[in-house]
Amino acid sequence: MPVIPVISASGGVGKTTISLLLAYMLTVHVHVDPRRILLVDLDPTAGLSLRVFGDDRYDEACRDRRTLYHMDLDFNVRNVRIDEYVNFPGRSAEAVSNVAVLPSGEDDKGDLSTRIEEWFRYGRRERLWDVLEGSGALSRYDYIIVDTAPFFDARYTIIAVSASERAVIPLRPTVTDVKRTRRMVTALRKHRIAVSPIFVFNFDKGRLAKEAATLASMGYGLPRPGRANPDPKLRTLIGELAVHGEVAASALVHYKELSDAEFPRGRLGDRIAIAACAPTVDLFRALGINAPPCPLEYEEE
Repeated sequence: MPVIPVISASGGVGKTTISLLLAYMLTVHVHVDPRRILLVDLDPTAGLSLRVFGDDRYDEACRDRRTLYHMDLDFNVRNVRIDEYVNFPGRSAEAVSNVAVLPSGEDDKGDLSTRIEEWFRYGRRERLWDVLEGSGALSRYDYIIVDTAPFFDARYTIIAVSASERAVIPLRPTVTDVKRTRRMVTALRKHRIAVSPIFVFNFDKGRLAKEAATLASMGYGLPRPGRANPDPKLRTLIGELAVHGEVAASALVHYKELSDAEFPRGRLGDRIAIAACAPTVDLFRALGINAPPCPLEYEEE
C-alpha cells in the first residue's frame, strides 16, 4: 500500500493538480482500479476537496460528517470505518469520478487545523495514520495520495511524510523556489524526519521562458522550450538540487486543460495526456510503481 505524500516549500506550485494527476494516471495509464485509490485532503483550506466537489457538495460532506476532521473526532469515541467518510466526485470531476476522496472538513466548532493543533500538543504526529489504520483504509486501498498545505506550516508536511520514505515535491524552476525547497528538505532531515524527495518541475513555460530554457539546456524534457537564454545561476542551483533527492527527468508544463477551471472536470484529451505522461511516469518509477512507457511524442501546434 504505497503512501504518496505531495508536499512543497511554496504555495501555488501545483500540489493539488499533481495529486489529482497521479490518481488519474494510475487509473488510465497503470490501469489501477480507481476504487483502490484514496485521495486525502490534508489541507485545512480544502483546496482539493473544493476542486473536485465544488462548494455545495463540500458543504454537504461537512454537514453529513463525511470528512477527515469528523472521522478524527469520531475516532475518539467509537470504532470508525473509512466507508463512512469517503466521498466520490462522480460527475462533478469526471477525471477522478470513481476515486475515493477524504475531504479535509470543518464545522462551526473548528476545522482540520484545530485537530492538528491538538495532535501536536500531545505529541501525536502519527495520528492521521492511526486513524486511517483503525478505519481499515490502509488495507482497503492500494494507493493513498496525500495533498498537503505548504511548508510555511511544517506540521502538515511532517504528518504527510511520517508514513512514507518517499515524497513528491513539485516546484517552479526559479531561484526562490529551488532555495526554499532545499531549505525545507534540510529542515526535515535536521529534525530527523527521514524523507527521500522526488522533485518535479511544474510551471508555465510561457511566463518563465528563461527558466524553461535553463531546464532544456540541462536535458530536462520540455515540449518546445523556446529561445530564451539559460540562467547560469539557476542552472547551478538546479544542479545542486540533485544532491538532496531524485529529480524527475521531465517537467510538467502548464496547459489550460490542467488548470483549476478544467481538470479534473473532464477526461484529458490524448494530446494533454501524452504531455502529462512523461513526468508522471518519471514519478511512478521513482516511487517503485511499475508504469508502462508513454505513447510517442507529439508535435505541438
